[in-house]
Amino acid sequence: MSGLDVALQGKAFAGRAVLGPIAFRLAPGERACLLGPSGIGKSTLLSLIAGLDDDYDGRIDPGAGRLAMVFQAPRLLPWRTLARNIALVPGAGGMDRARALLARAGLAEAADHYPEKVSLGMQRRAALCRALAVDPGLILLDEPLVSLDPRAADQMRALLRDSLDQTGAAALLTTHDRREALSLCDRILEIDGSPARLVRDRPSPLSRRDRLDPDRVEAALRAMF
Repeated sequence: MSGLDVALQGKAFAGRAVLGPIAFRLAPGERACLLGPSGIGKSTLLSLIAGLDDDYDGRIDPGAGRLAMVFQAPRLLPWRTLARNIALVPGAGGMDRARALLARAGLAEAADHYPEKVSLGMQRRAALCRALAVDPGLILLDEPLVSLDPRAADQMRALLRDSLDQTGAAALLTTHDRREALSLCDRILEIDGSPARLVRDRPSPLSRRDRLDPDRVEAALRAMF
């Protein structure tokens, strides 16, 4: 299975350049983070990679496997239960698979609840289950922990790690939080400027096991930034 290959030259809105040169490759199973300040264009780049916007200069090849995206807003259909939101996706495997995925995410008892009846953290976990239901080779995650309280963020972080370990999917997530980048990713892609461009691409100094240790994450944070 081929990985993600991005060779973006630029992206503009109404004649105003918002993204400049950004080029990187993501190997199968690799986890990378787009790190940059809010409003810099991280979500825009994810939309280009997902194929939601094809008005740009350059080349983007998402690879041969299936691609799934988890948006910052969970985007669950409010008139369907969590389980039926997942089962609705083509190729998801129906209600039995939906319930199994939700159970793995700690949401078995909420499977028949409507989105408005559960917390944002639970909605985010359900949205990740919906993405995993299609067995993607690449998952795009837009600020997966933003606006979550510490307990919900810990639950989502653990689910992300476990899900990626089990599926072997590659992941590209966006964040403005350096600690989050170090605790989740193999590589950190820093974008900055106006228009935004890739200013640094470096591997995480932490192994996936070390990322589970808050003290090691804190030490790496001080050393890198």
